[in-house]
Amino acid sequence: MFQEMTFVDLTHTVSEKIPTWSGSCGFSHEIKKDYDEGLRVLKYTMHAGAGTHMDAPSHFYPKGRNIADIPLKELIVPCCVIDLSHKRHGELILEPSDIKEYEKSYGKIAKNSFVIGFTGWQEFWKNPQKYRNLNAAGKMCFPKFSKESAELLLERDVVGIGIDTLSPDGDVEDHPVHHLILGEGKYIVENLCGLQALPKKGAYIFVLPMKIAVGTEACARCIGAFAEHG
Repeated sequence: MFQEMTFVDLTHTVSEKIPTWSGSCGFSHEIKKDYDEGLRVLKYTMHAGAGTHMDAPSHFYPKGRNIADIPLKELIVPCCVIDLSHKRHGELILEPSDIKEYEKSYGKIAKNSFVIGFTGWQEFWKNPQKYRNLNAAGKMCFPKFSKESAELLLERDVVGIGIDTLSPDGDVEDHPVHHLILGEGKYIVENLCGLQALPKKGAYIFVLPMKIAVGTEACARCIGAFAEHG
């Protein structure tokens, strides 16, 4: 079966140079034991929300599910890619009209799908200053979902949403999209990449976070998979 599949890595490589919300990467590695002792052992230090990562409901809600509580049946699901990359700019907002336009071409988004906003912002990953894109007021400007689009996707009963930016809320202090999605027990994946290689419909996504018992966030290996014949 797998010989007939195309796999796409949707995960950024983590290093000391990646862009983050605060601007301070928080990632480092330390050699605790090296080859002259027979093998190399590393210690990693990083923020839980660095790189391509999942936000669990408990990120905002103390009684919400943690990372380890989310079952595989919600992590390996069909994905829908809403492609707005041709409009790429810092003020871009994925609106309900974009979702409805997608559905005109690909059919109604099915229950238990994972919906990705492909904004093209992934192209700036190697330029942290541009990826964060501070304006004159010191606010970050990058593409996001509108509150109304999150509400519509909850009506579709998706398992979660993803985006190729630091947050589906942009730099909005009250985080309406997070509250809506996580408040309904769904999850969010931020800093996706490689989205240009996925079909708009017909692929599955594997969202594989570190299985942390009390994890509100966790870095994740995300993989897209689809049949070669479409």
